[in-house]
Amino acid sequence: MATDANRVVREYLAAWNAHDVEALTALFTDDCVYEDVALGRLEQGKERVRALVESVFVDLADFRMEAASAFGVGDWAATEWTMTGRFVHSTVPGLAATGRSFAVRGATILALRDGRIRRNSDYLDVPSFLRQTGAKQ
Repeated sequence: MATDANRVVREYLAAWNAHDVEALTALFTDDCVYEDVALGRLEQGKERVRALVESVFVDLADFRMEAASAFGVGDWAATEWTMTGRFVHSTVPGLAATGRSFAVRGATILALRDGRIRRNSDYLDVPSFLRQTGAKQ
C-alpha cells in the first residue's frame, strides 16, 4: 500500500509540473474532494477539480511545485513544496493579477482510496503570496 501512496505523490507532482490536466485529474476518484484551506475553496467531483487545475494554469504562468519532501504511508500521502510562478491572471473574485513573480511554501495532504486521490487538502502561505505579488485581497 505504501508503494501506491509514494507512486501517487510522485505522479501528482510530475503532473502539476508538466501542466498536464489530464494526467492530474486521472489521479482523482470520481467523487473526490479538493480543498484549498488558505483560500477557503472546496471543490467536489473530478470535473470541479479539473476546472480548478485549469484555472491555476491560466492564473499562474511558469507554475512549478518543487518538493522539499514527499512520502506515502498506507492510504495517505503528503508533500511539502515551494510553489513558484508569475501571477498573470485572476480567476479569484476580488484578487487582481499583477504579473509579478512569487515563491511560496505550502503542503498537500492526500487521502487515497484504491490508489487514487479521494481528498486533497492544500495549505499555503497566502500572506507571502500577497506580499510578493503586490496583490490585494
